[in-house]
Amino acid sequence: MIQLNRMMKIYDKMQKAVATLEFFTTNNWEWTNNNSQLLQTLMTEEDKKTFFLDVRPLHWPTYLENYCIGTKKFVLKENLSDLPAARSHIKMLRNIRWTCNTVLAVILWRVLIARSQLARNLWYLVTNLVFKFLRYCRLSSAKQS
Repeated sequence: MIQLNRMMKIYDKMQKAVATLEFFTTNNWEWTNNNSQLLQTLMTEEDKKTFFLDVRPLHWPTYLENYCIGTKKFVLKENLSDLPAARSHIKMLRNIRWTCNTVLAVILWRVLIARSQLARNLWYLVTNLVFKFLRYCRLSSAKQS
């Protein structure tokens, strides 16, 4: 019964999010910035500092994170106290994905090496080059000391 209540709460949140964002996700708009570009060319340097129109220097990952947090807080009216737990959960899932992908790649590579002489020779060549490069880096850093 507790599991059912929890799933109903999750369903209600998802339904609310879909209903809130339905207008924006189902319509199609075309945007141009011709007027903004014209205005920016006519502005003085002092005006450009006062009225920020150029989005090129924006740090997009930070902007998108703030956008998502604002959507969660002001549009969906959700509590932000569970954000650190969600971030750690996402980090754990990302690490699991990377680990699984790495293990899968190693297994596939080992199967390929076991069946193909060309792949085996390529593997030995690459590892030999990596070790030579590492040995060269170690020797060149020892000479600088």
